[in-house]
Amino acid sequence: MQVQKEGALSVLVLVGLATFANPVHAQIVPEPLAVADEPEPAEAGQNTIVVTARRREERLQDVPISVSALGQDALDARGFDAITDVEQTVPNLVFTPGQGGNSGGIAPFIRGVGENDFIITADPAVGLYIDGVYVARTFGATTELLGVNRIEVLRGPQGSLFGKNTIGGAINVVSNIPGAVAKYEGDIRYGSYNTLRLRANVETPLSDTLALGISALGEFGEGWQEIPSGDNLGNKNVVAGRALLHYDAAPFDVVLSIDGLRRRQNAAPHSLLDFNADAFFPILQNTFLEPCCTVPERIDRTDTNPELNRDITDAFNAALTVSYDIGDATLKSISGYRWVSAEFGRDGDASSTINYAGDFHDETAEQFSQELQFIAPVFAGRGNLLLGAYFFRENTTDDTRLIVADGLLDALQSAPQPLLDAFGFTPGILPFLDFNIDFDNRQKTTNYAAFANFTYDITDALSAEIGGRYTFERKRFTQDAVRIASGLPLIPGVTPYTLEEDWDAFSPRASLSYDITPEVMTYASWSRGFRSGGFNGRPTAAAEVGSYDPEFLTAYEVGVKSSFGPTVLNLAVFRNEYTDQQLLVNKTNLNVTYENAGRSRIQGLELELATRVSPRFQIFAAVGLLDAKYLEFESFVNGVLTDLTDRELKNAPEVTGSLSFAYTLPLTDELDARFRSDVSYRSQTFVDVENSPLRTPDYAIVNLSAEFDLPPRGTALRFGVDNVTDKQVIVAGFDGRASFGFLEAFYSEPRRYSVTFSIER
Repeated sequence: MQVQKEGALSVLVLVGLATFANPVHAQIVPEPLAVADEPEPAEAGQNTIVVTARRREERLQDVPISVSALGQDALDARGFDAITDVEQTVPNLVFTPGQGGNSGGIAPFIRGVGENDFIITADPAVGLYIDGVYVARTFGATTELLGVNRIEVLRGPQGSLFGKNTIGGAINVVSNIPGAVAKYEGDIRYGSYNTLRLRANVETPLSDTLALGISALGEFGEGWQEIPSGDNLGNKNVVAGRALLHYDAAPFDVVLSIDGLRRRQNAAPHSLLDFNADAFFPILQNTFLEPCCTVPERIDRTDTNPELNRDITDAFNAALTVSYDIGDATLKSISGYRWVSAEFGRDGDASSTINYAGDFHDETAEQFSQELQFIAPVFAGRGNLLLGAYFFRENTTDDTRLIVADGLLDALQSAPQPLLDAFGFTPGILPFLDFNIDFDNRQKTTNYAAFANFTYDITDALSAEIGGRYTFERKRFTQDAVRIASGLPLIPGVTPYTLEEDWDAFSPRASLSYDITPEVMTYASWSRGFRSGGFNGRPTAAAEVGSYDPEFLTAYEVGVKSSFGPTVLNLAVFRNEYTDQQLLVNKTNLNVTYENAGRSRIQGLELELATRVSPRFQIFAAVGLLDAKYLEFESFVNGVLTDLTDRELKNAPEVTGSLSFAYTLPLTDELDARFRSDVSYRSQTFVDVENSPLRTPDYAIVNLSAEFDLPPRGTALRFGVDNVTDKQVIVAGFDGRASFGFLEAFYSEPRRYSVTFSIER
């Protein structure tokens, strides 16, 4: 059956490629994802969504790049809470939740390419940008405020246009820039689990050249996973704000943005699903300490150690963008500073009295980035040149306490010798059976890059684009790890240690686009992406101390973007060839490490449709297909070199899709009612490299809403139900039954009801 699926998808890809080779047929099939905001009334047959995917303002339909965009109106109409909800509308986009107890991390996968490990030695494979500034650690990213102009999702390697190179794609959050028009907007939402969210955004001119924007957010509420005492897991207690100052007096345009976040809540919900009492550590726990563990009967019930049950984050961020016009050219500077401190933990044994399995993390990250751009028209306006330079420096710290059978060493040292003999434990080995460990990790990353991009209109219909980027990155990693009870270093003779390496690469890109008609544009692109190497932050033996290699991805894509009256139809067909793919491999539970897979291949297509069937009725649809497989993947498992090419790539579902219906019913001459249904679908997804039983099944999420305009004009009341069928599925987890005994998972959220009052002037 699997062979049939792979064969069918391969045929679809080949058919798509053949389609673009025939310009006649290409007119009826289009490309990547372009449907951004809800399309405007389109009487002129135009989709006027403007994006900056190529670092200049362009109509979405004119950009020969796979990009989707959702504006603030579209986000609010769907009732989206956070940037992670965008996966419900964008094909081949998957977000995984923050793990280790953290609820603020953002871990996107685009076309099967991504990274969901929160350890400081792992870099994102899909970059998050907020107003042009790269965000290395997403714990403190404020993406839920009002005043967001749009969210852009770019697919494929990014390097010749964006400051920090990313191998899988980029997600760009663009804020509203206050100007000469005063406005204010706000909303109050109350919903399930006593959740209250208040948001406000005010924009006002201060003078002819100066304008101010202020946004604020407060969200408070109970969580959905109950514990016997205290607030539930997954509760809300977040306050965030942003101030944005805009100075516009030719030839200068200056934007200063400052934002901050304060989160004080419990750990993210996590569930113990199974416990293998016959594994090594459970036998020790049950023999020398006290019995563990009891699996809760329901996923919305658990217990937890109060010392581990914390999710605390503070963040401060600032960005300064200065543009200076030199005739027709523009010189731009983007300076960014970000600081975040996060404390979070998880209790894997589902017990407040037994301290058998858990971890607690205290992480701090401070980054500074500086980007310079020179953008100018060339060749009498037929060409456009972008030259850029980039500098990035990040200092991160991670103090982690790992808990495994707390108190075991004391129990072993006081145990009768015959019992120790039965286990084969000699006195000299006992201190090394202490697996309660304090890690002190430090990493400094420095990145230098130069990039360029050139577009040229060969004819009025045919355009070419070439670009490239040279990246140099250096990392210095220090680790000190001590067994808490015995005081011994984790790896005697090795710990503490310091590693330092650097990597560099050139990442080119080229594309051609052709306007068949003013409404139909086709394109073909080729690009190469690069993600630098790193260090294994979880060694348990001297042989595991070291680095892993950079990974490279070569992307091929063809597509069509088309507009036919009130209909936008876009299609992309792509193939990614991955070499030295970086994977977090769980070999024996005690040995979880990064390594490079030899080769893998990811191919597929994306289709997006937006149409206004009538002045009152709109339809939005999207489909993503993926055919992802390893071509070369061997690894040592239990000491034996094993062929693992039959495994599926994690977080790479074969099918993602969405379908939305929106209907507007006039109530009076000025007031309307809006009804919509949104359905999103994802096929079975493996959540780890091992393809363990922890996997996401085929599932669909249905959201329904009704919004009514109220007098005075500009106020509205929205009623929403998210996840109507109350479908909860596994979205992340860890299978540690072989050694630690537990099978643990993170689930999607249950059904939620909400009512929102909003006002805009």
